[in-house]
Amino acid sequence: MKVLCVFPIKRNRIIFNSQKGTQYACSPRYIYEYLYQKYGNQLQYVWCLQNPPEELKTKSDVKIVKYNSLSYFYYQMTSKIIVANIPTPCYVPRRKKQYMIDTWHGGGAYKKFGITTPKQASLSDLSNGIIKTTEASDNTKWELYKAYYNAIDTNLFMCSCKAFTDVIHEAQLIPKELCMEVGLPRNDVFFRDNMAEKEKAKRKLGIAADKKVLLFAPTYRGNAKNQQYEMNLDIQMCLDAAKEKWGGEWVFVFRMHVLSNSLNKDRIPENAVNASHYDEMQELLCMADVFITDYSSSQWDFALTKKPCFLFTPDLDYYLNEDRGFYTPIDDWAFPYAKTNEGLAELIQEYDEEKHLKKVQKHLDLLESCEDGHATEKVCEVIMKQLKL
Repeated sequence: MKVLCVFPIKRNRIIFNSQKGTQYACSPRYIYEYLYQKYGNQLQYVWCLQNPPEELKTKSDVKIVKYNSLSYFYYQMTSKIIVANIPTPCYVPRRKKQYMIDTWHGGGAYKKFGITTPKQASLSDLSNGIIKTTEASDNTKWELYKAYYNAIDTNLFMCSCKAFTDVIHEAQLIPKELCMEVGLPRNDVFFRDNMAEKEKAKRKLGIAADKKVLLFAPTYRGNAKNQQYEMNLDIQMCLDAAKEKWGGEWVFVFRMHVLSNSLNKDRIPENAVNASHYDEMQELLCMADVFITDYSSSQWDFALTKKPCFLFTPDLDYYLNEDRGFYTPIDDWAFPYAKTNEGLAELIQEYDEEKHLKKVQKHLDLLESCEDGHATEKVCEVIMKQLKL
């Protein structure tokens, strides 16, 4: 990669990357849209995307490159600003005059990751200084290797709460002084009128405007990629409980994690809506009237909406003791949890808004939330200062 250092860095060029080019979404998208709207062609915009949406393909002033392509390496190495929601691969070094912003892809402080993750099957390992593919039982060396270079390459790290500053320092060795405690740009949408996002999501998914939406979005397990998720949730029981509690007609929408792109279709009723390929999770959260998840950090984002949320955790003991484990005890999270479908239905039926709001606020205070709806504006001020434009 260092061969590409022969090419000069373009001082007004910014490259954006979300989930290794698989999504036009998350905080990089919100930062890009803010800059594009405010500064237009004063900046050069590059997006790393495998399947770009039409709205980007029709813009002649936005360059699109595929992840790990020669074009991607060139633009990655010649952009003044790099904005990504996961660390850049270790084999792509940051040049001294480049500025790397890691917006991260999750809020709160829930499941463990990085070098604090318990030993589990890993996709890579480091042996005698050589990275090789293996199914090692201990991924500690690989996580340490990644954390070391991620810490070197990062100039600014965005944090949703003060608790996460401690977590990212412990899990990925990011120096605390590099942490920008202003919230996540993607969550600014919850501090303003987001009816347009709600209507957009319903329109794209073919859901009638008068229908209420119950959204289910679980996380993945272990380190395996492209794993199959077993849908143990009793969808009809949840819909019946929601209808009994709040009335109206309900639609069940599910969105699998990017690492859990398949599931047992025999367990999915025909009337359920599959939103697994819907890039922007925040639009789905705006659309949802009720949210169900398990250990996903999307619960942090949804807590900001103050809408009802419940955790379905049938494998809690396994996840806690043999999979990832937690930074914050689950009893201190914003939402109640149930290990069975019957227990989940009971939580829905017994929902009390006043108790819910108190529990949510207590959780946000415990983790010392930094979200105020201005994260995008604040990080863009940093970007323009670095560009000196």
